[in-house]
Amino acid sequence: MSENPVSLESAARAALATDSSRTHVFEHDGRRYVVKRLAARSRRLIQTLFMRWLVKRLSGQRLPLETLALSGATSSMDFEATRLNDLAAAGIRVPRVALVTPEFFVLEYCGAVVQVQLKRWTPETWRSELPRLATELGEFHRAGHWHGGAQIKNITLQDGVSYRIDFEENFGEILPLPITQAADLVLFLNSISLTGPIDESESRRLLPKLIDHYFAANPNPEIRNVIRNAIPRLK
Repeated sequence: MSENPVSLESAARAALATDSSRTHVFEHDGRRYVVKRLAARSRRLIQTLFMRWLVKRLSGQRLPLETLALSGATSSMDFEATRLNDLAAAGIRVPRVALVTPEFFVLEYCGAVVQVQLKRWTPETWRSELPRLATELGEFHRAGHWHGGAQIKNITLQDGVSYRIDFEENFGEILPLPITQAADLVLFLNSISLTGPIDESESRRLLPKLIDHYFAANPNPEIRNVIRNAIPRLK
């Protein structure tokens, strides 16, 4: 599949011009795309502090704030586009990179994010879909990969097929793989527990099932030990 890069760039710039949002879905030549612009500033302090706390809880390591803040390299379009291309080459379902510029990149559209779709799902649907996604996270990790942002806002679904998006994070390059993968699992579970329709009582029933599905797909004792030591209630 190929596009005219000049006309695609023009269409992407027109989509970005509508407002200051970082991402936009737009149509061009009968296809749907997503354009994502470069972050105007580094990660918000609250996000940095949360990741620092999570890494400390999981690993015992207190990383410097500057390590977790998005650097010039990791906040560039090339960094995320390269990760997407590398994962695609490894057979991981991620959006195809259609265009990269210094200010933005363009991806093929791969459906709405799970966080949005879940709010419209019935309990029966999320009780079947979320375990499947937990299994897929386990398979992704068993293949030796890490996401860095495994929340359900960074997973899309299109025609029942899931795709991973948003690969800005770089802390997986400086931490042991089991720690980074454990962080992925915690972020995935936490994002589900904070989603509107899933209340505390539902979370208590659902999250242990998701953990079981994850470890059935990725029976890595190192990750299980990290989770057990960091968050005893998730044993």
